[in-house]
Amino acid sequence: MAWWAWLIIAFVIGIVEVSSFTFVLLWFAIAAFVTALLSTGVHDVWIQLLVFAVLGVALFVATRPLARKWKQQKSYPDRSDTMIGKTGVVVTAAEPGAFATVRVQGDLWSARSNSELKPGQPVMVRAASATVLTVEPIREGR
Repeated sequence: MAWWAWLIIAFVIGIVEVSSFTFVLLWFAIAAFVTALLSTGVHDVWIQLLVFAVLGVALFVATRPLARKWKQQKSYPDRSDTMIGKTGVVVTAAEPGAFATVRVQGDLWSARSNSELKPGQPVMVRAASATVLTVEPIREGR
């Protein structure tokens, strides 16, 4: 196969990868590009196909864990993560373990505590999930 055919294959696979952003086809686009370079000296199509397949799979297997780790990294903290350590005020009371409503930084949140929560009581956020804060009453003298 001619070198320019491999370049076209690499380009098409690269366009599909950019549109999907999955880091699966990237390795095969790179393998097609390398095969295009090698095809100037190796004219047997079967050897070219073998180089393409082996290199594509090898790149995929070798770098997939790194790509998956990079893709899962947070580039900025979630809003709930930034709530830990903030103080707030209880809006609606709750018994230990039950849901209360607290106001933290001007927003209302559902909250739980191992202590009884009373309206107007100051609390500190100890943990946060997407929708529920775990709070602890702030004792006098702390």
